[in-house]
Order: sequence, then structure tokens, then C-alpha cells
Amino acid sequence: GIPVNNCFPTNTRTSWAENHVAITGIMGIGREKTYSLCGEIGSKFMMEEWGYPDIGIYFCDCPSAGHDMICLDYRNCGASGEPQVVHVDQEDNYKVTFLANSFTGFIKGLVHESQFD
Repeated sequence: GIPVNNCFPTNTRTSWAENHVAITGIMGIGREKTYSLCGEIGSKFMMEEWGYPDIGIYFCDCPSAGHDMICLDYRNCGASGEPQVVHVDQEDNYKVTFLANSFTGFIKGLVHESQFD
């Protein structure tokens, strides 16, 4: 889906902006739709075809059309823990930027793009 609040504030510069990342949508769960998590251009595709690091599940696309993504990062928690949410920037050698301690924290932290005008 496409959220109304589509920006997440950051403390560091990203390829998108000085102080935030933007998302164009959150991938749905499923296999049938092209852009669903397990679809033709889902999370696995981003790792296998675009070279994104295998650190978790890529679930949000950004306005760069694949050059940066939002990921549920399982590196610190393992398969049974709560993943952190990170921004992965292909344009900066797949730089990983921490965003939130949880998916809930990420969703609650999204703000409207007008806050950055």
C-alpha cells in the first residue's frame, strides 16, 4: 500500500535527503502480485538481481526506483527476534542506516512529506 505519511526522519544524510528517507509503498504479503514480498520483484529479487545484502526482508520501495530500500534487519535478533528497520542505499555501496527498533516504531515514526518542505 501507499501510506499518506511517507517520510521517516534520520539523523544522517541519505542519498534522498539531508534528514530523511521517503517511501513509495509498503509491499503486501503474497506471491501473486509482482511487487508483493514473495512476488516476481519482491524481497528475494532485490537481493539476487540488485545485489542487496542478505540481512532480512526488503519491504518498502523508495522513490529512487530500486536504488534504495527499507529492510527488516534480522542480523542482531536472529530468526525468532524482533528485527530493526534500516535503510539500505545501493548508491552508497549498500550503506545501512538504522531507522527504528521495530516495524511498529517505523510505522509510527512516518511523517508527511510536507514536514520537509
